[in-house]
Amino acid sequence: MKRVVMGSLAAATWVLGGCAGAPAPETPQPDTVSAVTETVTAQPATSAVTPEAESSAAPASEAEQSAQNADPKNAGTKSAEPKRGVPGAPLAYPGAGGPVPANARPVKSVKKYSAGGPEFAVFKAPSGNIGCMMNLDSPQMFDCGVQSLMESGKLGIGEYGGPNWMAEILHGTVREQSDPPLYFDEVWPAGSTPAEVVQYGEVVQHGPFVCAVEETGVTCWDSESGKGAWLERENIVFF
Repeated sequence: MKRVVMGSLAAATWVLGGCAGAPAPETPQPDTVSAVTETVTAQPATSAVTPEAESSAAPASEAEQSAQNADPKNAGTKSAEPKRGVPGAPLAYPGAGGPVPANARPVKSVKKYSAGGPEFAVFKAPSGNIGCMMNLDSPQMFDCGVQSLMESGKLGIGEYGGPNWMAEILHGTVREQSDPPLYFDEVWPAGSTPAEVVQYGEVVQHGPFVCAVEETGVTCWDSESGKGAWLERENIVFF
């Protein structure tokens, strides 16, 4: 089902790749728009950026873990790290679906359009291919998009003729979206703080919502319900 994210967004004309013939909805122009941004200071990670790196390749640490598990000396011992993977997504972040990890930090870019308006935490992976938006107000929103799925149309076409590429983490469904999501900087007024780029190896959270960004993909979940999704270049797996 198509959903308009916020009635107070400035109107934007945006043509999606692979979405021919699907008209972008028009959003009413507000009389005034006042952008208010909040940031959370955190030390940036130093991991290298590898453009378009989300793929199904297994990380080296997983192979090392397998070797340790096969070592007879390790028999009967338990690893301090939770088991990696979920059904259908063996590379999902360890502990996906569980409590907020101890190494998680708040998303830095938290935006709102007015002093009393709802807050939206937004971020992107280093490649720019995957991004997420989180809103704790009613109704809660936790959506992530995979731009390569918009371009390939691998997950099918929605009811308005556009490709399915937006994952609704809280509802376990994927949908089309013809207007730009809130983690796109052009949605916000000029001068707004851009969406944070979360580096590979980092885990971020906004309230109970968690996302772990890795070169192989992004794992996001709601720590209260346990529902989540594994997102990579050509697939989305809900759990």
